[in-house]
Amino acid sequence: MESIATTVLKDKDGREFTLDPETWMHIQEFHPEFTEIGLLEVALLKPSWIVRSSWDRESILYYRRVRPHRFHVVVAQIREKKIKTALTTETVKEGDILWPKPNPMR
Repeated sequence: MESIATTVLKDKDGREFTLDPETWMHIQEFHPEFTEIGLLEVALLKPSWIVRSSWDRESILYYRRVRPHRFHVVVAQIREKKIKTALTTETVKEGDILWPKPNPMR
């Protein structure tokens, strides 16, 4: 497993989030598909969707499609400005879609 010092990652809007060594170790241990921090960076910088969590209103989920029914998700805590975790999922969870903005004409 790759160890790191505390790292600052930016999202597409320039918001900065810290990734601490303990969180990175957790991600590598429980979500080994994240082989490098660059995968988190891509999800933050080039997300397919950004969703405010319905279960934790202080968390934003950055979804990056990696295959037709597969997404990398980076969970960021807004108030603490830190990465909470990253994982792979087959669905986009419920919550307020922050980006791209929903089309009001639909």
